[in-house]
Amino acid sequence: MNNSGLITQTIRQFIAEVREEKHIVNEVIRDDVFAILKAECIVLFYALEDSGVEGCHMIKPVNGEMKQFVFINTTKAVQEQTWTAAHELGHVWQVDSYIKEKTGLQDLDSEKLVNRFAAELLLPEMIFRRVLTDKLEEYDFQGSKLTESMMVRLVTYLMNYFCTPYKAIIRRFSELRYIRKGAEQQYLDGFSRQAELYQYLIRENQYTRLETVNRAYSMENIEQDIRLLERQEVYSDKKIARLREMFHLRWIDIEEGTYHFGE
Repeated sequence: MNNSGLITQTIRQFIAEVREEKHIVNEVIRDDVFAILKAECIVLFYALEDSGVEGCHMIKPVNGEMKQFVFINTTKAVQEQTWTAAHELGHVWQVDSYIKEKTGLQDLDSEKLVNRFAAELLLPEMIFRRVLTDKLEEYDFQGSKLTESMMVRLVTYLMNYFCTPYKAIIRRFSELRYIRKGAEQQYLDGFSRQAELYQYLIRENQYTRLETVNRAYSMENIEQDIRLLERQEVYSDKKIARLREMFHLRWIDIEEGTYHFGE
């Protein structure tokens, strides 16, 4: 077995172990990954206008104890946030250290390992192949060539089914050898050219998992903590107002082309 196969096998072993340990029964994770992530660390959802920042993982001391934090940029569409959450979950679970220890390959790129983990978690091979095959049969697809419009229809369907970005779907095509590695960029460029068709497909098929943007600002327990400060009069009204402004909290009552495919 080559290194790539060994790494994939090890990631799948890790996922199987953690699924059993954490009692994760969903066959397809989708945006349920947020609930899994919240159970493992403190998650900060924040609308950051810098479009180059998708999220990050940090470990900081809190009251003498090291705590894990994950930030997710909520200006991104939900499928992008889902991928970010899965990626950062890999860091929280230290997937890279597990793989390096199990395989003995210490010089592996940790970011690439965590991305592979996100793919195996959100786009598991057997399910991905099954869903893809069923859709191609529905299209009555024969041969190895997809028109650009059919490629976009297929990728958009899979994006919605798995709640992942188009780049992750196309990369999965390459990883599972449906397309040659050299053709991956052709698919990416073709999809980018078809933005109008993509938006039409979302409306036509009511793909509700795609392109939803909830510019949320939230951190677990921050609202309750600020209310406690108010009740105990620890801070002045001006300082409380500033805290609410910082975290965007409302004042509320407590109750309230031709594409070769399949090569």
